[in-house]
Amino acid sequence: MSAEPDSGIYPHLTLPPHVQPSECKVYEVLASALPAGWFAWHSLKIRTKPGEFSEADFVVADPARGIIVLEVKGGTVLKKDGVWLQNSKPMKSSPLDQAHRFVRILLGKYKENGLVAPVIGVAAVFPDTYFDKQPTQGDLEGLVLGARELPYIKEMLPGFFTIALPEGKKRRPSPEWIAFLHALWCESWPAAMNLSCVVKERVARRIQFDGDQFNAIESIIDNDLVLVRGGAGTGKTLLARELARREARLGRKVLVLTFTEALGLELASSVVKSGVTVSPVGKLALERLRTKCGFDEAERREPQFWDRITQLAAESSPLWMDCDFDTVIVDEGQDFGQNEWAIVMRYARDRQRIWVFADEGQAFWEKRTIPSAIEEHAVKFDLRTPFRCPPGIQALADAYLGKLTDNGSRAISTEVAAATIKVIVCDDAEGKAHEAVAREILALKADGFAESDIALLSLRGMMYSGNIIHNKMLGGCELALATDLERRDRIICDTFLRYKGLERPVVVIADVKTNAERYAIRMNIAVSRAIGALRVVVSNRELERDEILKQLVALGLIKSI
Repeated sequence: MSAEPDSGIYPHLTLPPHVQPSECKVYEVLASALPAGWFAWHSLKIRTKPGEFSEADFVVADPARGIIVLEVKGGTVLKKDGVWLQNSKPMKSSPLDQAHRFVRILLGKYKENGLVAPVIGVAAVFPDTYFDKQPTQGDLEGLVLGARELPYIKEMLPGFFTIALPEGKKRRPSPEWIAFLHALWCESWPAAMNLSCVVKERVARRIQFDGDQFNAIESIIDNDLVLVRGGAGTGKTLLARELARREARLGRKVLVLTFTEALGLELASSVVKSGVTVSPVGKLALERLRTKCGFDEAERREPQFWDRITQLAAESSPLWMDCDFDTVIVDEGQDFGQNEWAIVMRYARDRQRIWVFADEGQAFWEKRTIPSAIEEHAVKFDLRTPFRCPPGIQALADAYLGKLTDNGSRAISTEVAAATIKVIVCDDAEGKAHEAVAREILALKADGFAESDIALLSLRGMMYSGNIIHNKMLGGCELALATDLERRDRIICDTFLRYKGLERPVVVIADVKTNAERYAIRMNIAVSRAIGALRVVVSNRELERDEILKQLVALGLIKSI
């Protein structure tokens, strides 16, 4: 018997490419919503006789109560004239018949191995079908989750177990019943994993935003003016998104303002069904100037253009007469300047229900601060625990803020030994650094990483003529800006500043120029975008000028290659 597995969903990393979209939907929801200590397995097969198998789409286990076998039916599911139809085609059997058969076979497997099985129930998930009432068919009533319920599965699962498990059946299962189930699923064979598997395993197992933080925020949720501070990776954006959804569910009209466009687009895509409005503050100001004042100047990338846009919008009172948002949430508050804050106040108007999320450690503009009216009167809450980055990568990001500790040094050394942190040193000649980046992209792909796993971040602005983002391809791969949501499957190549608030399993840092303004902040932002592995491509000259990297190389904590 194998050892009991860690709790969570299996597979940890991702589903195979052939899996039906309906099962992918259920997997994604379970992966983010499975209660602590629970287990879930996708596609558990049991051989019934030579050449024949019984399969469960998902098996979910609560160690304290038992098992639910979930049967997933995609597309439009309905019953007409006594016949179950899936996408207008008759099903071979009732939706739960296959699940009931699987339960009988699974119970037999436990018995064959001399084990007492836990209590087992069945249920169905129709992830593409919306309905208001449960089916009245005897074995389905109360046991079907539809598209409407799926987003709330985290709250519903415990109660769903109570309904699905056979009433009155209680038995004490064998202690190893979970390990046996996991062995039937068969996690891996052979056990060896390349670097991409190691990284994705770590990403899948990283600490999620925990209930304690949500519980703590409950104490300030009813306040109209709230300031939440937290360092990189402490969950500010995640919390902002969840609070926006909660406000919308309460019937309030919600506006989320970001500083960077890419983060605004990413947030907007994640709350599109919630009725929440999300926008970068500059883009929203430009839109109002165009619709209300007839402003017709072409959009440009220069910072001076956006400074003028926000100033014009902030100074125009008539522009904001029809604002009717109940709640305004500000992410990246440390980057908002005087004009951006004026726009926030215009949107909030008399309601003054404002929640601000900020990290002064990543403030890029020194003279931009949280307004005193918010600082003095807001209810404050600090997020202290980073959970996004692995410890060594987090320690390296902190080092650029002057926070390198002995534990941090050891964590960096561990990451280097695991090859999840590498410093690639190249010749000083022009173009050599970008060639080294191209080679590293090829090496990462050879290690099993997909292009969608990689973000290539420049430490220089978009207007810098030598910026790596001006390349259309590197390492034989097409590059895409962070704002190009249609090409998320490509390697993202953008600036450190435009990528704030976002993340990818692998980050490659390029265009390292230590004489750039606020270089340490640039590095801190770029490093903290990596949630699995980090590569820093730097020239010999710049390595000598980067006191952090030079110190770590001298201590033997980082071996440059």
